[in-house]
Amino acid sequence: MSSTIRKLRMLPLKLGLCLLVLLFGLSFTETAVLASPATLSPISDSYVNQGNPSSNYGTSTSLYVKNDAASSRQAFLTFNLSEIYGSSSYNTVLSDTTYNYYIIARDVLGNRSLPSSSTVTVKTMAYSGPPPICTNALNSTAAIQNAMKSAAPGDIINIAPGTYTGVRSTSGDPGGQGLFYSGQNGNEAAPIIMKSCDPADPAVLKGSKVNDGSYGIHLTGDYWQIRDIEIDTAQKGVVLDHGNHNLLHGLKVHNIGDEAVHFRDGSSYNTLEYSTIYDTGQYQPGYGEGAYVGSDSSSNYEHLLYDNVIRHTVFDGGITGEHIDIKEGASGTIVEYCTFNGTGISGANSADSFIDVKGVNTIVRYNQGYRNGNANITDAFQVRTHGTVYPTGTNNSFYSNTVNLDDSSGYVVYATGATTGTTAQDDVRIGGGKLYNNNVNK
Repeated sequence: MSSTIRKLRMLPLKLGLCLLVLLFGLSFTETAVLASPATLSPISDSYVNQGNPSSNYGTSTSLYVKNDAASSRQAFLTFNLSEIYGSSSYNTVLSDTTYNYYIIARDVLGNRSLPSSSTVTVKTMAYSGPPPICTNALNSTAAIQNAMKSAAPGDIINIAPGTYTGVRSTSGDPGGQGLFYSGQNGNEAAPIIMKSCDPADPAVLKGSKVNDGSYGIHLTGDYWQIRDIEIDTAQKGVVLDHGNHNLLHGLKVHNIGDEAVHFRDGSSYNTLEYSTIYDTGQYQPGYGEGAYVGSDSSSNYEHLLYDNVIRHTVFDGGITGEHIDIKEGASGTIVEYCTFNGTGISGANSADSFIDVKGVNTIVRYNQGYRNGNANITDAFQVRTHGTVYPTGTNNSFYSNTVNLDDSSGYVVYATGATTGTTAQDDVRIGGGKLYNNNVNK
């Protein structure tokens, strides 16, 4: 992230900028010294998620703070105290030093809150050095491509920090789309794992254009785990074709011409989790979904997909299509604990909601979404039918979601008259407004 806070979301209150005013009431000696308040801007920031304790979100474009029994999130800010102590002395006083501070929030219009009601006490820690680097890490495009092409059950493909520009002609993809490709299979007891050595400094798998037909990662195998990798610049981000039981964990996918993640051609029992997606549709805004489950009934792919899961993922703006599009033929999809930043939804190709459901037996729960003034967003979640060849628009449920649709006249859940069995309960609309239309069973 940049050295200043671009966005700080303290849910359910959303803040555009946070100023931390530090009151030094406790000295680093035994005698208390009261100093004048000092206002500092952070030089770096991050947040952590209780539900994903091994990941660091220091490269995320937003900070999240949430008190949740299942998935609490806490933010961390780093300050350079040399402005207070002077460059000659501050290094000698930071170790094992206690400070008090309180928080003042300021929105984008310059309105400031009162100081937080309680003072927070923090204590500095000594620098422990860089994280350990894993052994036998791959550090070239060719090495990564070869490891993926020849992977066997139980293999662990470690990738060193760095940026690796993929080449379609050498990836081994029979269709020629993948910048990085594999059709190899792991198994339930011995999945194939491909991961960054340092999750805080993830490897970047990169293309060169967003309109050249490329896929950042193309996977047609089963039982893979792809962890803590950044995908930057391709026409499609990650595509799974007839790939099953795969895990996409801790990915960052951005600058994509069309959709970021696609479960396609019968791909089932896959999970996308703890990831961040933004800036899609850079080539075709009408096809710029964040995550896409299934395919339009007019395409030649296998349309029946089962039990895919999208959870704990931040759809963080600049996504021109729906954040999640669940197509006819997709059954049992679960979307939970995700965050939707509606900035960027374009309205192109009927993109006017966070989630569009045309599948069946879908569960959408525990998510939060923000329209953020985007007039292209009509409803938070929509249920529709499409065609008659594949199961569509039946028995989809929504509950315990929290959304802010500003003053939109739309609904939290809107189901067209052709759908059946849509249910919803315990959803919250911040600021009030319509919850469900007449075809939603409450």
